[in-house]
Amino acid sequence: MLTPEYLGSCTDYLLGMYDALNQSIAEDIARRIVKTGRMTDSAKWQIRQLRANGELMQDIVKDVARISGKSQREVKRIFHDSARTGVRYDAQPLLKAGYDIELRISPAMSQILEAAIAKTNGDIRNLTMTTGSTAGGLYLEATNLAYMKVTSGGFSYYEAIREAIKQSAKDGAYVLYGRGRSQLDVAIRRSVLTGVNQTSGKLTELYSEDMGAEYYETTAHSGARPSHAEWQGRVFKIRGSAPGYPNFAETTGYGTGAGLCGWNCRHSFYPFWPGISKPGYSADRLEEYDRAKYKYKGNLLTDYECSQIQREFERTIREKKRILASYDAAMKESDNEAQIKCIQDDFSSVSVELKQKEKELKNFCRTTNRSYDSTRTQVVAYKDSSGKIVNFGRSTAQKAVWANKKSN
Repeated sequence: MLTPEYLGSCTDYLLGMYDALNQSIAEDIARRIVKTGRMTDSAKWQIRQLRANGELMQDIVKDVARISGKSQREVKRIFHDSARTGVRYDAQPLLKAGYDIELRISPAMSQILEAAIAKTNGDIRNLTMTTGSTAGGLYLEATNLAYMKVTSGGFSYYEAIREAIKQSAKDGAYVLYGRGRSQLDVAIRRSVLTGVNQTSGKLTELYSEDMGAEYYETTAHSGARPSHAEWQGRVFKIRGSAPGYPNFAETTGYGTGAGLCGWNCRHSFYPFWPGISKPGYSADRLEEYDRAKYKYKGNLLTDYECSQIQREFERTIREKKRILASYDAAMKESDNEAQIKCIQDDFSSVSVELKQKEKELKNFCRTTNRSYDSTRTQVVAYKDSSGKIVNFGRSTAQKAVWANKKSN
């Protein structure tokens, strides 16, 4: 069993690596948009555009290769740590009751663990390898739109380039799915979190079978999606059902993408022994999780509703930081003063918007008694050698702060 808090934070360091990749791609696209040059001779411009797109894809492949080794090691660390943590949690009721049991990862558990690590690393590799083509698509889409704006006479060359940079940064690096697309960092987090939780579930099943457990209890947390709030914090019969104990898989949807341990789920489960284990959650505590109790802009919100508002704030802040990083890269690349001034004007405006959104998020967190999670608002959220989380680019951050001060 893994706690919701553990599952909520176990991927932070890994995501920092892909935040860095995401920013690197956004900056590279911005530099190449600036370098594509004047849109005069259509044929020559298209040649420059295609050449730049090829170079962009080559650079992204290099960037992906550069972090792949670190990523694979971090995935292995996450899975091994989660396995040890899960076994310790699963054994707690019996240990507290005085039973002498051995805490270890069995050979069967190790096989499941290694297979899950290989699968997750493969999934991540497949996800990241699509970013070269999708980033190339962003670049082509942005530059083609800029070309149309200039040739139609509705925009100046400098305005069109600025808008192209802004739009590609807004979109960010993304990966393709069968019927849609998803931001790279969102896709990576979903893949690893789901893999870790599903593997933990399989290990708990093995451990419970070895120990002869007949019941499971699910974890619970505030802000659970409504379909999961129905069964969180309850005890279930593993096989069949009994009075007061509904069937585990049928009730929770365990084994399905939408159910327990499925897509982005932070719930887990652990063996429960009636007469030995103590229920982890009282009815009052579960009811408190679901109650609308936070007042915000005249409305009463539940924890789940607050979490959705907070995630939207965080997405907006990350987007604005990507735009600023892209603008900064473009200004460094350009040697045209008029172009630099055009981008600088919007850099200042977006800086003000960023600081306003950060202020609104902090006020929202204070009002609703929520934690302000800085790792979710950073475009680059990796840790330095001392373990400190590094911000989204110190020079860009300082420029954004200075631009915001100048506007006030």
